[in-house]
Amino acid sequence: MDSELTTHIAAAEKIKSSGRWGAINQKIRQLAANHNGHEAWQIQVLGALSFKNFSEYLALKKAYEDSGSESSLLAWRARNLLEISVWSIYCAQSKENTRAFYEDAGRDVVGIYDAFTKWGKITSQGNDWLNSIANAKQDISTRAASEGIESLEGSYKQVRDAASACGFGGHFNVDYKLLSKFAHPTAMLIMGAPDPEKEKLQKDMFYNDGCMFFVGAFTALEGVLSVLVEHPA
Repeated sequence: MDSELTTHIAAAEKIKSSGRWGAINQKIRQLAANHNGHEAWQIQVLGALSFKNFSEYLALKKAYEDSGSESSLLAWRARNLLEISVWSIYCAQSKENTRAFYEDAGRDVVGIYDAFTKWGKITSQGNDWLNSIANAKQDISTRAASEGIESLEGSYKQVRDAASACGFGGHFNVDYKLLSKFAHPTAMLIMGAPDPEKEKLQKDMFYNDGCMFFVGAFTALEGVLSVLVEHPA
């Protein structure tokens, strides 16, 4: 691989070999056992983001090391890590941002139920089917209310908006557009002539980019988790 494409790959590898990976897991376990005066939902969000960041990075690495993997798989994994990095940096900025992300999990579910309800009405599904969706939606709202969430109505925060709030919306839009063109069967991807040499370069680039996003997310989460451990609420 070209040496210019190894910077972030090496940085990602160093996180694990230096012990920082193990240290952040220890902080999560420590906070899960003793919240240190902080909110349980805050620890849950940060722990979940850390887990997804680790798992997506490992999946990216596995795909890169598998010679049979297509560049589209690496682009998809890298795009996932891009989104995780945005949410990690966004949540690390403030407790309020973390809460907003936590509440949006319920809005995501409600959005799915709303889509099924709309489809059910268009396709003339029976009342029993529609009522089951309505009841499931009500259950989610009831659970949310028990956790102090007044309403799940309205739209969730778009990842591009979170990136803009963090000050790098322009960079996000370019990276997301590029990775999306290769992550799923676009016309460009379908009509392009096979070129093994070009695909190898693409895989190198996507792997390096994914590692960069992993490092960014890890660094943000490492910082905020250290603060929670070291400073009781």
